[in-house]
Amino acid sequence: MVSRAKSQISAEKTRFTVSREQHLLLLERFAAAARSGDMTLLKTLLSDDVALISDGGGVVPSFGKVLHGRQRLAQYYFALARRHGTAMRLEIAGINGIPGLLRFVDGKLESVQAIYFEAGRVAEIRVQRNPHKLARLMSQIG
Repeated sequence: MVSRAKSQISAEKTRFTVSREQHLLLLERFAAAARSGDMTLLKTLLSDDVALISDGGGVVPSFGKVLHGRQRLAQYYFALARRHGTAMRLEIAGINGIPGLLRFVDGKLESVQAIYFEAGRVAEIRVQRNPHKLARLMSQIG
């Protein structure tokens, strides 16, 4: 994390290049595409070099490395929609000071996703799956 922070600071790159209103609109479109598994829409919403970072805290399965690329992440969200169907529900909520997604499967909170946009496309997705952290979050947001 320190290395990544130093590189972002030295590059003077602004991480968030969309307004809060645009972030909400893009997030709603992304959530709709993720719910339905719409590959075409997912691909238009994801940047070429999009990254997904997942953390299960060693308690639940998560990806051992960062997933990269539009095609790979579009396929991942397509597979989630196919696997869970109507048992999956996505809700928009404040995550790390920005609008993000809560993913419920069979009525149980399965993950929290902080989604960052650059130039109108998803640039990074940070997924938290640790049930201890999710329980704490749910107690805070009710």
